[in-house]
Amino acid sequence: MLEDKSIIAALRAYFCKCPLLKKGRIGVDYLGALATEYSINPEACTPIVKQYTDGSSLRQYQFSFMSVEYYSADAMENIENSGFYEAFADWMEQQDTKGDLPKVPGIQSMEVLSSAYLFAADEQTARYLIQCRITYLKD
Repeated sequence: MLEDKSIIAALRAYFCKCPLLKKGRIGVDYLGALATEYSINPEACTPIVKQYTDGSSLRQYQFSFMSVEYYSADAMENIENSGFYEAFADWMEQQDTKGDLPKVPGIQSMEVLSSAYLFAADEQTARYLIQCRITYLKD
């Protein structure tokens, strides 16, 4: 089997090492129904941020990091869910500052584009997402 060198595979491998994640599976374009699961979902964006005269370009890859979490009328449980995403955003910023980035050729940065928010819920679980992006140079 050939080694996958796609950006999404690099992101998944990178986030699998995040110490904040509870033991749960990380999918790609798939988020199951049971807590706690995670998914990385590519988002539509204009890929080229800046085109250079030598033919190279600065590009972006936007994605959402999503999860299914336990959810209820208990405020403390829901505060914990929101707190996870605050810590996750801080962790991403720290990794960017340290230069500890996903293994994407030419990667320049990783950043959070939006604060996390709840986008769907039922009586037992809720789905949250945070929008992010990486920028990278491509020859």
